Amino acid sequence: MPFQPWELVAGLGIFLYGMMVLEQALRTLGTRAFRHILRDYTNTPVRGVMMGIISTACLQSSSMVGLIVLAFVGAGILTMANALGVIFGASLGTTFTGWIVATIGFKLSLTEYALPLLAVGTLGTVFISTEHRRHSQARLLLGLGLLLMGLDFMKTSMGTLVEQSVPGVFADYPILFYALGGLLFTALVQSSSATMMIVLSAIHAGIMPLTTAAAIMAGANLGTTVTVVMGSLKGSPDKHRVALAHFIFHLLSSLIGLALLYPILQLITDTLTVQDPMYAVVLFHSLFNLFAIILFLPFISPFARWLQNRFADEDGSGCQFITKVPASVSDAASEAIHQEVIRLFYRVIILNLRVLKIRPQELLQEYEGYRVYRDISLKNPSYDDQYADIKHTEQQILHYANRVLQEKASSDEAQIVSGLLHAARDMVFSAKSFKDIRLNIVELRMQSDDEEMIETIRHDTRVIYRHLLNLLEKTDPILIAEKREQLDTEINLSHDRLHQMITRYSDGDGIGVPLSTLLNVNREMLVSNQMLATALRDLVEAR
Repeated sequence: MPFQPWELVAGLGIFLYGMMVLEQALRTLGTRAFRHILRDYTNTPVRGVMMGIISTACLQSSSMVGLIVLAFVGAGILTMANALGVIFGASLGTTFTGWIVATIGFKLSLTEYALPLLAVGTLGTVFISTEHRRHSQARLLLGLGLLLMGLDFMKTSMGTLVEQSVPGVFADYPILFYALGGLLFTALVQSSSATMMIVLSAIHAGIMPLTTAAAIMAGANLGTTVTVVMGSLKGSPDKHRVALAHFIFHLLSSLIGLALLYPILQLITDTLTVQDPMYAVVLFHSLFNLFAIILFLPFISPFARWLQNRFADEDGSGCQFITKVPASVSDAASEAIHQEVIRLFYRVIILNLRVLKIRPQELLQEYEGYRVYRDISLKNPSYDDQYADIKHTEQQILHYANRVLQEKASSDEAQIVSGLLHAARDMVFSAKSFKDIRLNIVELRMQSDDEEMIETIRHDTRVIYRHLLNLLEKTDPILIAEKREQLDTEINLSHDRLHQMITRYSDGDGIGVPLSTLLNVNREMLVSNQMLATALRDLVEAR
């Protein structure tokens, strides 16, 4: 039977489409549980590597793992060092597909298994509602069936090619030639698993020697980075860092594979006595990735710090968390909203302090908010610009949160997001209250003959804001309720104290400011402080 090139191409296309269907099904069925595991069990780089290996082997998609990792880095859930561990581990996890195919893919009649899977999968996909979980399970079976059918087409095509091929056709070129071919082909089809399937089919047909196959897989290992690098060109700084780390790691692992190609193959065939060339090439692919992980792991923290300095972060205005996390990764998205609202909280405090001419560094020096203040001070914006940025941030958070809620977030996540939206709204109300009395404060500061009142306002504001900051950052969760009561008491005492001071001036002309103005200042400051206290309650409950 003559060689049918379209059979090979069709097999490759069916295989790639099956991979896409399988990935979509797994994303629906398993990524929520995976994200919780990834968030809770990657607190060190070593654990990150292990989770990267396991998760990619289970989900069969390093790109999906990379997307979730990038979202978690953007939300502040994963540090860059731990995220790099997951990414490096994912490179080893991708070799799991090759192990499965080498073990059973060429020893069974694939059509016998593909047809039942395709029958159940296609019928389930057509007749089961897309809202039902069974629909995703049917697509999972459909994807597996397509994978087996595509692999069977490629195996059959390679079997007919061997009958017409010239012996030694793959043995007359240097290994760099085959590595470059593996790189270009993998970059074109955007799947190292597809390249591995072609290589295994050729080995099984007896037309490709082991050294050629190993060189192709070393090149394919670097070819997988093209998609990630291209996808990061217009992304955030964190996406650039992850893409650069991905490229550097795979470049090093591919160089290790090529430089040590013959010693590693000798280790596999002579020392480990692996005689089956299909197992040998899969083991080669796994080993040079493992060697790269071992080489990188001791230096992962300094490598992460080096990456942090490669690309500039955004300035102090606008949003810095929700812009880095896809709304579809709902738990990471809710954490990104949480971090964004905390940052908004600091920005409102900084703006309110500006009205009273209180230096923010006096209060924020020992808190996380000091970094926000430094970012803002570098731009030196006007008061109106700061207020406009706060309003714009609230709108961005609102639009982003609506997209998160539309992505079928869990009831707990939806409740957290709703609470955070209330917190953001209350913070903007607090800033607005101060904005409304800004000119009154200026009048009080410039025209008053008695500095006691303005100094009292400043003193009470410092006390209340320290309560707020301590509640957010330094209070034991057990004491939260008690500290909130103390905060509410302090806010009311401040209002009463200022009111008593105002009533001492029967006319108000005694300090050069109308009584109605003083009463308005006291009322708006009470509202502003109460709004911040309410917002903080929602922030603490969202932890």
